[in-house]
Amino acid sequence: MSTTQPPQADTTPNVPSHHLNAFGTAFKNPWPSAEKPTVTELLENKFPLGWYESYAKKHPGTQDVKVVAPDWGASNLKKNGLDRAKCVIGTSLGHAGVITELPLEGTANGADGVKESFWIVYDPIFSERAGPTPFTGPKRMRPPPCQVTDLPGCDVVMISHNHYDHLDTSTIEALFKKFPNAKYFVPLGNKKWLHDLGVSEEKIFELDWWQKRELSMSDLGFTTSQAASEDALLRFTCVPAQHNSGRDPLDLDKTLWCGWIIEQMLVSNTKTSPTRRKGAIYHAGDTGYRRTAKSTAVCPIFKQIGEDYGPFDLSFVPIWRGGTLEFISHLGFRLNHNDIPSALHAAPADALDIHKDVRSRNSVAIHFGTFVGSVNESMESVMEFEDGRESRGVARLESGADTGEGRAGIIDIGASLAVEIETTDVGGHK
Repeated sequence: MSTTQPPQADTTPNVPSHHLNAFGTAFKNPWPSAEKPTVTELLENKFPLGWYESYAKKHPGTQDVKVVAPDWGASNLKKNGLDRAKCVIGTSLGHAGVITELPLEGTANGADGVKESFWIVYDPIFSERAGPTPFTGPKRMRPPPCQVTDLPGCDVVMISHNHYDHLDTSTIEALFKKFPNAKYFVPLGNKKWLHDLGVSEEKIFELDWWQKRELSMSDLGFTTSQAASEDALLRFTCVPAQHNSGRDPLDLDKTLWCGWIIEQMLVSNTKTSPTRRKGAIYHAGDTGYRRTAKSTAVCPIFKQIGEDYGPFDLSFVPIWRGGTLEFISHLGFRLNHNDIPSALHAAPADALDIHKDVRSRNSVAIHFGTFVGSVNESMESVMEFEDGRESRGVARLESGADTGEGRAGIIDIGASLAVEIETTDVGGHK
């Protein structure tokens, strides 16, 4: 009798390339663009420290970002003759914090009365410091433009990862108190943190890369005021970013990081009409693009996002490093990001490449000018972003002329940008 054993079934789980184990409790960036620089690449770099010259004197025409009182788009709508009901409006809250207003198709009724738009808050931080306590971590150079209690609405909070400058305890507590019915979207591993803070499990949606969740008006606690030929759904998609996570040395990369896509989908109640997309927003969270400034290996994920989900009406793209090294510029030194490994934070020029890769019609620079050590450091990011915009043929946000590469620019902290939404038939949109 043959002693050959029958083939055994393969019990190895199908682990995604960005997972370090089969349990979804450790993660990595799976692309060459995120690998450590080679010795050759390091030797190509110069000594990264120098002295700041006065950027204000050197570039007198460049305007640095400032803090203004928010009006939630009123002045921008008036200036450009736009109808709020036809626009998505984004308002900067400082650092990576943003709030967007997306007009709903028709109206809905909720606990607060008639609702005509949907408010989404991204990576908010209103605290003085980005750290584990109110007395530790990088300190703000510029204050927030308002407080949580001043926000006009908050239906959903989007969190990209758990670093202190993107997931702030006191800010989330204030949002939960002011807007108790808000939903929360987080990448893998962050649900427990929110639940421990007091947010009920049914209000938290924890997603992996490329996972999506659609919420109807009833899911969001609203009922439509009248019969409609289309049902409005809000689709939230968790997309990759090239970054990391961790709130202390013991939990590095144990929770996921991501960007977010928000789309309003209008699903016809008849079989003869296609599904339409009315409004598409992209928030990149915090991300790198290449491992060094001279590296030709760039993160491929952004072109994939653009091909699968673009174009976007409005995007928010980070242009500077976090606040951990802010003390260097506070002392007067300049840390040249072009001469240090930069896999985890996009340089200003990289942000313009991300803008083009994802096929954004309008991109607003974020993640700069707040947790920095000096005005010179803030000015450097603004100038490099503007230089990158011009060299890539991307139009200014203030310009009505689109060269085919979209528009991009800087807005003040507290200022808003309103852009008209393009409604498209998407049919079987991915």
